[in-house]
Amino acid sequence: MSDRENDNIEEHKYEEPSPEDFLFEESVEDLEAVEKQKRRKAVIIKSVAIGISFLLVLNVLGVWLNMFNLDALQFLKTSNELSKQEDIQLYKEAVVTIQSSHSRGTGFAVSSDGIIITNHHVVDGKGQLVISFPNGDLYEGTVIDSNEDLDLAFVSVPAKDIPYLSLNDKSGSIGDEIYVIGNPLMHSQIVTDGEIVENEDRLQVLKISAPIYSGNSGSPVINKEGKVIGVVYARTIPRLIDEKEPVGLAIPIQYVNNVMENLNH
Repeated sequence: MSDRENDNIEEHKYEEPSPEDFLFEESVEDLEAVEKQKRRKAVIIKSVAIGISFLLVLNVLGVWLNMFNLDALQFLKTSNELSKQEDIQLYKEAVVTIQSSHSRGTGFAVSSDGIIITNHHVVDGKGQLVISFPNGDLYEGTVIDSNEDLDLAFVSVPAKDIPYLSLNDKSGSIGDEIYVIGNPLMHSQIVTDGEIVENEDRLQVLKISAPIYSGNSGSPVINKEGKVIGVVYARTIPRLIDEKEPVGLAIPIQYVNNVMENLNH
């Protein structure tokens, strides 16, 4: 065999791989990396989905716990008993739910042509307001006046001949029995009772013993004669003012009357 033939055999024996061979090996590695990345992404997405689901479950549980805690069960029982009274049934017809995309509160009609009283903080900056009556009627509400200092607001709805509550001249005296009708803790048309425990006219506040919860803002405080003597806006926090039990706070009716007179003028 000639030397040239031997050289050709040696060259063939140690021939370098083609570029395609390198590309194939690299593509396999890339595919494995892509698959690992996909699996990692799927695990992350699944974990996030589980986390969101868990938070949603907690949120739903929180709502149900609010609806069915011991306090709620107690006021539901009280409300059912009080609602058997014919006069209470009439009062409830004028009490509405004020719903926005950000909040839910209470209000009550004070005229047959659709004027509703509630709190400033229930309607301020809340956007579109939906007013629902106990009979199922729904209206879009328009804020016609709002007083931040008193936490009082007036809303108008395009309605005629609706049930309404009459306003008293004065807020009453300590010991007077009262009713409160509102929409606390995601419930509607809840009636509770109590009495006036303090009437601080100088501080523009009426304190009542009826239980007050989130959603009661804007509820009417009604005396035994069926007239409104105050508008609920908050309750005290016992640990901050050294009280054993929380006390409901309401705007005395004389201040509401003053604002209404100015509104009418």
